[in-house]
Amino acid sequence: MNVLFVYTDINVRGGAQSYQFGIGMLSAMLKRAGHATRLHYMYGAYDLAPLRAALAEFRPEVLAFSGVSPQYRYVKRVLEDLAPAPVFTIYGGVHPTLDPECLAEVRGLDAVCVGEGEQPLLELVEALSAGRPPDGIPNLWLKQADGRIIRNPTRPFCGRLEDLPFPDRELFDYQAIVDSDFNTALFMFSRGCPYNCTFCSNHALRGKQEGPYVRFRGVDNCLAEIRAVVGRYRADALYFNDDCFTAHRAWWTEFCDKYQRELKLPFDINARPETLNDESCQRLKAAGCRRISIGIESGSEKFRAEVLGRRQSNDRIAAAFDACRRAGIKTKSFNIVGFPRETPAIFQETITLNARINPDSVIIGIFEPYPGTQLAEICRAENLIDTARLGEEFVGRTDTILNMPQFTRQQILKAYRNFAFHVYRRHSLKKALALRLYYSRYGELILKLLAPVRNLLRKFTMGV
Repeated sequence: MNVLFVYTDINVRGGAQSYQFGIGMLSAMLKRAGHATRLHYMYGAYDLAPLRAALAEFRPEVLAFSGVSPQYRYVKRVLEDLAPAPVFTIYGGVHPTLDPECLAEVRGLDAVCVGEGEQPLLELVEALSAGRPPDGIPNLWLKQADGRIIRNPTRPFCGRLEDLPFPDRELFDYQAIVDSDFNTALFMFSRGCPYNCTFCSNHALRGKQEGPYVRFRGVDNCLAEIRAVVGRYRADALYFNDDCFTAHRAWWTEFCDKYQRELKLPFDINARPETLNDESCQRLKAAGCRRISIGIESGSEKFRAEVLGRRQSNDRIAAAFDACRRAGIKTKSFNIVGFPRETPAIFQETITLNARINPDSVIIGIFEPYPGTQLAEICRAENLIDTARLGEEFVGRTDTILNMPQFTRQQILKAYRNFAFHVYRRHSLKKALALRLYYSRYGELILKLLAPVRNLLRKFTMGV
């Protein structure tokens, strides 16, 4: 069968398309079984005409959407503008996993996938190909012609990730994606995160299927994928985009030992501060680690522990950044503003901590209440969501839909735009001013106007 994947990346900040591992994995499973796949990437402004042309040219039997909550409203709009669609439609990914009841409210949507989708989608396609009703496939919810919904139970999480094929990169313009990201190729070797941050979807996803949630592929399997990718695409560096690369010490130490004997490309990772010390950082550096991205989220110890479910001291966070610096590894901090119950004074602690640790780059986002998460439930229970702006829900990480008297929308937007400036102004005024411009309301326009030198600007402001 022909399966057309649709990925919406509409009205997002940035200047290039991105690689989506979920779609890559689904496509690889279907191709391995002999089916044909294609991707329609909806980037920039909303425009349905190119998708209609792709449907007419490729003539798929299945139209498969994948997406996160910020893009849900666009997926809904596409499906309803196409309705009645001439093909079977299915929606998978984090959003329908956490909110599968969206199936009932989206006109033109036939099914949603709850949880990991490789095997369910393959079984769906093969059932349709054979003319069998797909009604009993675990993980799938299906809408009948009369509106009745079949809610199948989920199967256990995939226990052996090595049994899955390597993700399909040919589906995307992968070389262009690598080129746009400082010549860096992306990989993901694990699934799941062992931590339970209340703002993140992991604690909600963990309960959707049975079995171990955090799983790492075998090291040899990971190295084989790296060899396959760097043998086909030009890349100067690699980014291992696992939630926490250092979560399983036996795994990452084996990986580093084997990687440094065979491969020489520098790599970047994500890690939690409590997993980083002088010994681990020196070992990572010896293997080729170039940069570590570390989540801080809030600089208030009390707020992190009581509201965010993150129990680390500021001294421990600072020690992790110091260990990276001593080992010669660059650092990036992840931060969020606009949490429920946050105040300007609490956010000032986030500025203070970042100024103290002086990471090579900072990322700041505005809190979004993802369905199914503990903080989203707090937002709804405390009536913090501005119902007048519900149509703008999940507008991207540059606005908020929360209405909090103690931390107004105007204060949150100001905090977002000026965060990097206040972090760096005592360390490098030039960098602080450049980042103020980057995060300003005109930052996106400036990036577009200066597209030929966009990577140079990002390299300077983001510390790559």
